[in-house]
Amino acid sequence: MERRCKEIHDKKEGRDEEIEDEKEGRGETVKKHTGEELLKLSSRQKSSLMNGALANIALSACYSVMQPFLRDEAIKKDVSLTGAGAIFGCYEVVMFSCSLIIGSQLSRIGSRRCFYTGTFVIGVSSLSFGLLGACPPGDTFLGLAVSIRMIESLGAAMMLTANYALATKEFRDNVATAYGFLEMCAGFGHVFGPLVGGGLYQLGGFGLPFFVTGPMTIVIASVAIFTLPNENKDEERPSDYGQLIKLAKIPAIPLEQLAVWVEFFGLCALSPTLGGHLQNVDASIQGNHIMIGLAFALCGIFYMCSVPLVGFITDKYNHRKVIIVSGLIVTALSFTLIGPWVPLTELFPNDKGAAWAVFLGNCLCGIGTASITVAVMADCVNEAVSHGLPDSIITYGNLSSIFNTSMGLGNFIGPILGTAIVEHNPFSTLSAVLTGLCLGEAGLLVLYCGIIYAVLRRRRKWSRYSSTDSPIDSATYNHIHNDSSLLLLPPTPYPVLQEHYLQSEYE
Repeated sequence: MERRCKEIHDKKEGRDEEIEDEKEGRGETVKKHTGEELLKLSSRQKSSLMNGALANIALSACYSVMQPFLRDEAIKKDVSLTGAGAIFGCYEVVMFSCSLIIGSQLSRIGSRRCFYTGTFVIGVSSLSFGLLGACPPGDTFLGLAVSIRMIESLGAAMMLTANYALATKEFRDNVATAYGFLEMCAGFGHVFGPLVGGGLYQLGGFGLPFFVTGPMTIVIASVAIFTLPNENKDEERPSDYGQLIKLAKIPAIPLEQLAVWVEFFGLCALSPTLGGHLQNVDASIQGNHIMIGLAFALCGIFYMCSVPLVGFITDKYNHRKVIIVSGLIVTALSFTLIGPWVPLTELFPNDKGAAWAVFLGNCLCGIGTASITVAVMADCVNEAVSHGLPDSIITYGNLSSIFNTSMGLGNFIGPILGTAIVEHNPFSTLSAVLTGLCLGEAGLLVLYCGIIYAVLRRRRKWSRYSSTDSPIDSATYNHIHNDSSLLLLPPTPYPVLQEHYLQSEYE
């Protein structure tokens, strides 16, 4: 038995060395742990990360630069508040409707070409939006604004899908850390975009913010054309049109994407409603737009600061599902404080809540969003590959598009349902709905993980039994294999199981 175990151990070490040699021969970076490795990046990785970070900052800035003044400008142009909302809402519609198509065609288009083309479209669209200051008021302004925003959203879908697919390919062994850095840059753009936009608007009017962000983004796209690493010829494969269906059949991926939808649905449900609620709970904040803006900024600031740390922890300890569930619980607590949820209203003197609870809730919301976003993106890649899908740009592109679709759908539905709930019910009702969604999703993930653990434990017991010299009847094997198939677990044939556990006993 010891000699057999020694042979298995030697064979495994030989296979690992062959795999590492093969990766090095293809020019790939072989890493096993996160930490100091990210400080020793190859020129290819540095270029990808630099371009992705700059593009994320530019995209977020172009998206949020108009938030401080678009409402007032729309009123000047004889556009209703509903029309102003449509200018924002159409962006999300195009995002979630086009992302899946772009992801499925990414290998055909080319991730590099998709990246810099999308970034260029964002820049040109932002620059064009600034010209609307000279546009006639009324329906002409509204129609052109919506059209330009839809084109900009198409560029954003292209850039984001390609950006995260490239990050996955270049940082395959440190995916969460790379995602964390990119999301930190996106958060930076969302936090400082409105500040810069408001200042430039006061300085030079409607067009100036866009005349700054548009050319800046075009320059970033131009730099990407010359500095983004070339794609390998073996990556130019035909699209796998059926892979989206295969991904949807892996239970963990829809469950985790549901967590993304819940998170962004909650965030965007607060966007049109939180300002009024904050003024309602604290009369001293009436008309104080600086304090209202601070409430929104706190979520972005804590998100921006948390994502690198969450990415590092995710890669170091690999407890991705635990981090997702923890993020959902933290987010549920944040919505409970912001509301506050009905059971907590009696803790406040006015039975409505307090400004400090709203500010604290937004801080926790930023931390929870960071935990969910980074861990979901990293775990979906792991789930797809472990279920036999190719570890290639095709899979990365499809997963990136699914994530963008979940996020865009939440961003679109959130403001609509959020305002509908608050119009007919107290704000605490919206808080209860958002808290319930987060806790319900956390419960589903815990239940799924519990079932998986029970099946894998049963599989391990069977494997240990099969590693002995006792005969195994086919009925026992088929019964346990069918239990695993119902959960769509990665298939593990009998010899692999026996070899794995023989090695474990030897070690």
